[in-house]
Amino acid sequence: MNTLGMNAGVKAAGTTASSAVSNLQAKMSSAANSTLAGLKNIASKNVTSSESPIFWVAIGIVGLIIFWAFYTINQANTSVSNTKNVNAVKSEQTAVFETKFPEEFKDKKSLQQAIQEQQVSERENCLINFQPLTVIHPGFLGPIKDGVYDEKTSISTLIRMGVRCFVLPIDYHDKDTMAAPFPEANKPCLLYRDESGTVRSINGGSIAAVAQGIADVAWSDLVTQRNDPFLLFLYFQRTPEEGTKEYLNFLSQVAVDLAPLSPYLLGQTPEGIYNRQGRQDQLLFVNTNLLEKKLLVFCNVDTSGFRTSTKDFQRTYLPKEDLDYWVHMRVFKQNEQTVMGMTALPGKGTVPRCIIDKTSYYITLPTDATNKKNAVDGTKEKFMFTLSSQAKNPESSTTTLLLDTYGVQGVPLFLIEYSPETKALLSKWKYAWRAKPKAIRYVRPEPITVQAQSPAVNANGGSLTIPR
Repeated sequence: MNTLGMNAGVKAAGTTASSAVSNLQAKMSSAANSTLAGLKNIASKNVTSSESPIFWVAIGIVGLIIFWAFYTINQANTSVSNTKNVNAVKSEQTAVFETKFPEEFKDKKSLQQAIQEQQVSERENCLINFQPLTVIHPGFLGPIKDGVYDEKTSISTLIRMGVRCFVLPIDYHDKDTMAAPFPEANKPCLLYRDESGTVRSINGGSIAAVAQGIADVAWSDLVTQRNDPFLLFLYFQRTPEEGTKEYLNFLSQVAVDLAPLSPYLLGQTPEGIYNRQGRQDQLLFVNTNLLEKKLLVFCNVDTSGFRTSTKDFQRTYLPKEDLDYWVHMRVFKQNEQTVMGMTALPGKGTVPRCIIDKTSYYITLPTDATNKKNAVDGTKEKFMFTLSSQAKNPESSTTTLLLDTYGVQGVPLFLIEYSPETKALLSKWKYAWRAKPKAIRYVRPEPITVQAQSPAVNANGGSLTIPR
């Protein structure tokens, strides 16, 4: 039984997929069908279970087939997900990352260069007007089926390519059969799943290793964008039941895993404190110079339970264990029917500043002037993420529509191969943080200038001289 529990509507974890497992499942189905046909034959002869031992023999055979099938599938999973196979796939995929993607290493310019060359005015210079080169599933090398995680290779390569935003899908598994090289059961980790929820990777990824990879490279001399902010979106796919101690402990482990990034976390500034979403209404509209060399953390689940944990669960979490302390911005969805991991709708009276939706939302949007204006106005008030189908990148024309027509800020790419299509998509970002087209940028209002009072109205602090 799953000791953590699962929120309603979240699909149960699948087993590790492989061609061997698929073949075994087919054999299992065939054998079961044959046995069921035999049972139907018995029934057609009007032989009841109490009258014929054949019926019970058949039932026993079905039980043995099911036991054999699950045992053999488990053994196949174990044979695919072993250190030897993981290392072999790592070697193949590392060659792609280390020989193909380096063509992009010197291509992306910095945020400051974007401001200068894309003619971003002082009143336009705020985070909401920029579109970072974004990647989903950082740490995963691929391939899609029987792929592997190698966080160090992946993170270093992606950041040196100019990526300044990661969408990190956070997961867990509850299968005791998924031993090493998978992470421990019921602990936050990275797993690559297909659309049905089946685990397709043959190992798991580490949030701590991703954090260390970012810390090692993002602000180092290896990259020309080292002064730029870095955005990390913690995109929870599955969690224990919200509101429980297990839920907070699960989120707390993520905070602990982020420890290598603590020196870069945006916190107290002259304008105020950004921890615990303290200034999420202002974050998108401050001058980007204030965010230089800072880590920004967005998150799609409620972390406020840490604020009352002492009263609710008799436990006080240290800041390094407190994910709420790390999070600057809560991410919501805008449609109840759209499943976006554990993302929720904003509560009554909540003004969301960051929204995640499917790419199809914009593709199917009516193109009349009113709908277009409303969509553009939305990205002037909110930071938008759009996700394509699992293992898919948006079409080139769709990417242009999202970026240049509607002003969507976060368009995550899935980078495990360097194809002509991938290269074409990457070419849309000449800057690590590219500016929106000028016509669809947010413009800060002019500061209000208080006119100096005339000396004639000086009351001298109430000491008035009586005219003679």
